[in-house]
Amino acid sequence: MSADILKAFERHPDLLEICGAPGRAVPQAGLTNRVYRLEAGRGVFFLRLPRPGNAGLVDRQAEALNLDLAAQLGLALPPLFVHPDDGILLTAAVETLEPAPMDFPTLLGDALGRLHGSGAAFAGVLDPDDVYRTQRDFLASAGEFQSEIASLDQAMQDLADLSVNSGTVQPVPVHGDVTPGNCLWTPERLWLIDWEYSAMADPAWDLAYAILEQGFSEVQENAFLDACKARQEPYRFPARERIEAMKVRCDAVSALWALEQVARGRDTETFLPFARHRRDRALTRMRELV
Repeated sequence: MSADILKAFERHPDLLEICGAPGRAVPQAGLTNRVYRLEAGRGVFFLRLPRPGNAGLVDRQAEALNLDLAAQLGLALPPLFVHPDDGILLTAAVETLEPAPMDFPTLLGDALGRLHGSGAAFAGVLDPDDVYRTQRDFLASAGEFQSEIASLDQAMQDLADLSVNSGTVQPVPVHGDVTPGNCLWTPERLWLIDWEYSAMADPAWDLAYAILEQGFSEVQENAFLDACKARQEPYRFPARERIEAMKVRCDAVSALWALEQVARGRDTETFLPFARHRRDRALTRMRELV
């Protein structure tokens, strides 16, 4: 049993009341948090404990509000215990399907379409350009990775000059981090987990990020976008050109996020290749757009 789990139970008696005595804890995959499948006296649960180095990097109050709204929409596992100040989250565990179903692009598109078209008022705003600038400023202050920053800075400047970025965007509630690890496929439905980066944003962010991180083929991408669009007013759905441009922003933000992990002392062998792959992909796509 992890000492951190025992500490969390000591600090928060409600966990013991909900779960019963903690037993076997199996770590789950994840780059941002420590997540466990916890077998306890009253059932099986997912318990999230944040990594100490990430304290203050996520608005946990906004996450808690958005998670509750997403659960009401049937998209997020309903929280059983949330403590925003400590970043602790407890939900019931679910039995997942592996591999994902063959029609998962359509199912994921339908889920995001329901979210984007729900009218839910999420807390917070996700602006990819603001996120990028914040990451860039941190890395500049740390005095690291200047060559990577310079090449991405130029791509982001070139991107800002494209006409596809003109016009007013109607913000919608977004998940913000639609990676394979945040999609739990069960025999009954798809659950989206990890709502840390949820906010109001350009819907193109969720769409572009999902396409990139899920590794969709062209056929899968079309099925995903068609399913998402079917759940919304067509005039509000982003043009394909805007989604392609957003893919550059997604990869630029992902690259700087990974570089930030290295600058904060995390595993260089994991995060540096990740950062450079995302950087190179962003630069390649930018060359195709101009």
